[in-house]
Amino acid sequence: RKVFFEIMGLKPTDKLDGLKQSIGLELLTPTRIYVKTILNLIRDFNIKGIAHITGGGILENIPRVLPNHCQATIKDGSWEQAPIFKALQEGGNIDKTEMHRTFNNGLGMILVVPSDQCDEILIRLSGLDETAWEIGIIESNKEDKAKVVLA
Repeated sequence: RKVFFEIMGLKPTDKLDGLKQSIGLELLTPTRIYVKTILNLIRDFNIKGIAHITGGGILENIPRVLPNHCQATIKDGSWEQAPIFKALQEGGNIDKTEMHRTFNNGLGMILVVPSDQCDEILIRLSGLDETAWEIGIIESNKEDKAKVVLA
Protein backbone atom coordinates (compact mmCIF):
# COMPACT_ATOMS: atom_id res chain seq x y z
CA ARG A 1 0.00 0.00 0.00
CA LYS A 2 2.81 2.40 0.84
CA VAL A 3 4.21 2.16 -2.70
CA PHE A 4 0.90 2.79 -4.42
CA PHE A 5 -0.60 5.40 -2.13
CA GLU A 6 2.39 7.24 -0.64
CA ILE A 7 5.23 6.86 -3.14
CA MET A 8 3.16 6.85 -6.34
CA GLY A 9 0.43 9.11 -4.95
CA LEU A 10 -2.41 6.96 -6.29
CA LYS A 11 -5.90 6.54 -4.87
CA PRO A 12 -7.62 3.18 -4.20
CA THR A 13 -10.02 3.90 -7.07
CA ASP A 14 -7.20 4.39 -9.61
CA LYS A 15 -6.63 1.72 -12.23
CA LEU A 16 -3.26 0.84 -13.74
CA ASP A 17 -2.55 -0.73 -17.11
CA GLY A 18 -2.79 -4.51 -16.93
CA LEU A 19 -5.09 -4.55 -13.90
CA LYS A 20 -8.67 -5.72 -14.39
CA GLN A 21 -9.93 -3.64 -11.47
CA SER A 22 -8.90 -0.69 -9.29
CA ILE A 23 -5.76 -0.86 -7.16
CA GLY A 24 -7.91 -0.89 -4.02
CA LEU A 25 -9.88 -3.91 -5.18
CA GLU A 26 -6.71 -5.69 -6.34
CA LEU A 27 -5.19 -5.24 -2.89
CA LEU A 28 -8.34 -6.60 -1.25
CA THR A 29 -8.41 -9.75 -3.38
CA PRO A 30 -8.37 -12.67 -0.92
CA THR A 31 -5.73 -15.38 -0.91
CA ARG A 32 -6.51 -18.23 -3.29
CA ILE A 33 -7.42 -21.49 -1.65
CA TYR A 34 -5.97 -24.48 -3.52
CA VAL A 35 -7.51 -27.40 -1.60
CA LYS A 36 -9.60 -28.86 -4.45
CA THR A 37 -6.75 -28.56 -6.94
CA ILE A 38 -4.22 -30.14 -4.58
CA LEU A 39 -6.56 -32.99 -3.63
CA ASN A 40 -7.08 -33.70 -7.33
CA LEU A 41 -3.32 -33.85 -7.90
CA ILE A 42 -2.31 -35.92 -4.87
CA ARG A 43 -4.87 -38.54 -5.83
CA ASP A 44 -2.95 -39.37 -9.03
CA PHE A 45 0.57 -37.96 -8.73
CA ASN A 46 3.60 -38.25 -6.45
CA ILE A 47 3.71 -34.71 -5.05
CA LYS A 48 6.97 -34.34 -3.08
CA GLY A 49 6.36 -30.88 -1.60
CA ILE A 50 3.77 -28.11 -1.52
CA ALA A 51 4.60 -24.50 -0.66
CA HIS A 52 1.85 -21.89 -0.32
CA ILE A 53 3.72 -18.71 -1.17
CA THR A 54 2.65 -16.12 1.38
CA GLY A 55 4.72 -13.61 3.36
CA GLY A 56 8.37 -14.41 2.81
CA GLY A 57 7.90 -14.91 -0.92
CA ILE A 58 9.51 -17.76 -2.80
CA LEU A 59 12.91 -17.30 -1.14
CA GLU A 60 11.63 -18.12 2.34
CA ASN A 61 8.71 -20.46 1.63
CA ILE A 62 10.28 -23.00 -0.74
CA PRO A 63 13.11 -24.04 1.64
CA ARG A 64 10.49 -25.01 4.22
CA VAL A 65 9.42 -27.97 2.06
CA LEU A 66 12.91 -29.13 1.05
CA PRO A 67 15.21 -31.47 2.95
CA ASN A 68 18.61 -30.22 4.08
CA HIS A 69 21.32 -30.37 1.42
CA CYS A 70 18.80 -29.51 -1.32
CA GLN A 71 18.30 -26.36 -3.29
CA ALA A 72 15.59 -25.17 -5.62
CA THR A 73 17.16 -23.54 -8.66
CA ILE A 74 14.43 -21.23 -9.94
CA LYS A 75 14.63 -19.80 -13.44
CA ASP A 76 13.71 -16.17 -12.91
CA GLY A 77 11.22 -15.08 -15.55
CA SER A 78 9.92 -18.60 -16.23
CA TRP A 79 6.45 -17.50 -15.13
CA GLU A 80 4.30 -14.49 -15.85
CA GLN A 81 4.62 -11.92 -13.07
CA ALA A 82 1.14 -10.81 -12.01
CA PRO A 83 0.43 -7.22 -13.15
CA ILE A 84 -0.11 -5.95 -9.59
CA PHE A 85 3.41 -7.07 -8.65
CA LYS A 86 4.95 -5.60 -11.79
CA ALA A 87 3.33 -2.24 -10.96
CA LEU A 88 4.51 -2.52 -7.35
CA GLN A 89 8.09 -3.33 -8.39
CA GLU A 90 8.28 -0.49 -10.90
CA GLY A 91 6.48 2.08 -8.73
CA GLY A 92 8.54 1.32 -5.65
CA ASN A 93 11.82 0.72 -7.49
CA ILE A 94 12.09 -2.65 -5.72
CA ASP A 95 14.86 -4.98 -6.91
CA LYS A 96 14.09 -8.54 -8.03
CA THR A 97 15.61 -10.24 -5.01
CA GLU A 98 13.53 -8.19 -2.59
CA MET A 99 10.40 -8.88 -4.66
CA HIS A 100 11.10 -12.63 -4.45
CA ARG A 101 11.80 -12.37 -0.72
CA THR A 102 8.61 -10.46 0.07
CA PHE A 103 5.89 -11.30 -2.47
CA ASN A 104 4.65 -14.30 -4.43
CA ASN A 105 4.82 -12.39 -7.75
CA GLY A 106 1.94 -14.45 -9.10
CA LEU A 107 3.13 -17.83 -7.81
CA GLY A 108 0.57 -18.57 -5.13
CA MET A 109 1.43 -22.26 -4.81
CA ILE A 110 4.61 -24.11 -5.75
CA LEU A 111 4.73 -27.88 -6.08
CA VAL A 112 7.81 -30.09 -5.97
CA VAL A 113 7.15 -33.00 -8.32
CA PRO A 114 9.16 -35.76 -10.01
CA SER A 115 10.49 -34.50 -13.35
CA ASP A 116 8.89 -37.41 -15.21
CA GLN A 117 5.43 -36.31 -13.99
CA CYS A 118 5.83 -32.57 -14.59
CA ASP A 119 4.31 -32.39 -18.09
CA GLU A 120 1.33 -34.52 -17.11
CA ILE A 121 0.73 -32.39 -14.01
CA LEU A 122 0.87 -29.20 -16.10
CA ILE A 123 -1.73 -30.69 -18.47
CA ARG A 124 -3.95 -31.65 -15.52
CA LEU A 125 -3.66 -28.16 -14.02
CA SER A 126 -4.58 -26.59 -17.35
CA GLY A 127 -7.65 -28.83 -17.46
CA LEU A 128 -8.59 -27.53 -14.01
CA ASP A 129 -8.36 -23.95 -15.33
CA GLU A 130 -5.20 -23.30 -13.33
CA THR A 131 -2.29 -21.38 -14.81
CA ALA A 132 0.96 -23.19 -14.08
CA TRP A 133 4.59 -23.18 -15.16
CA GLU A 134 7.65 -25.33 -14.70
CA ILE A 135 9.89 -22.85 -12.90
CA GLY A 136 12.97 -24.78 -11.85
CA ILE A 137 14.62 -27.92 -10.58
CA ILE A 138 15.64 -29.41 -7.25
CA GLU A 139 19.34 -30.13 -6.88
CA SER A 140 21.67 -31.18 -4.10
CA ASN A 141 23.91 -28.66 -2.39
CA LYS A 142 26.76 -28.94 0.08
CA GLU A 143 25.19 -26.75 2.74
CA ASP A 144 23.42 -28.01 5.85
CA LYS A 145 20.20 -26.23 4.96
CA ALA A 146 17.79 -26.02 2.06
CA LYS A 147 17.91 -22.91 -0.09
CA VAL A 148 16.64 -21.21 -3.23
CA VAL A 149 18.91 -20.02 -6.02
CA LEU A 150 17.60 -17.66 -8.69
CA ALA A 151 19.07 -18.38 -12.10
